[in-house]
Amino acid sequence: MGRKKVRLELITNDSVRKTTFRKRKGGLLKKASELKTLCGVDACALIYTANDAEPHVWPSPAEAHQVLERFQSLPTKKQGKHMLNHEDYRPKDVSMLELKLENGMNRNRDLEIELLLMDHLSGKNVVDLMEMDEMKILYEAVDDKIKDLTLRMDNLKGFKVEEDAHSVVPAN
Repeated sequence: MGRKKVRLELITNDSVRKTTFRKRKGGLLKKASELKTLCGVDACALIYTANDAEPHVWPSPAEAHQVLERFQSLPTKKQGKHMLNHEDYRPKDVSMLELKLENGMNRNRDLEIELLLMDHLSGKNVVDLMEMDEMKILYEAVDDKIKDLTLRMDNLKGFKVEEDAHSVVPAN
């Protein structure tokens, strides 16, 4: 059974917020423990809260100190190689969404052209209602369809079509 989508905003009720924090902190530490055990990686977690003077350190302050020292001993270039902060993530996210939008718009345009072609073939006079730019796009679409059909026909040369079976077989 899945969870409902959680809105990411500050929980205004203090007791609910503290309970949620306690549960999520436990889940985070469990995941860190599983990551360390199953994947054999060095991991630590430091969790600062406004309520506690000292941070919660997992697995222990000594082990966390070793992990942090090992990380800080790496060259700066290697330290940040796979790091991703909010400023780095957002442009990638936005560019991916822009690409999806562009693909959707292209697909929508292609479907509109296909619909215009179908309307024209069914006898509707769509050409009189079109602007010159739209007519050029429609002409290019028809030209592309003709090229595609010509290519398909060239690929089928040497084959015969059996009408009763609706299939293509090599000609003898």
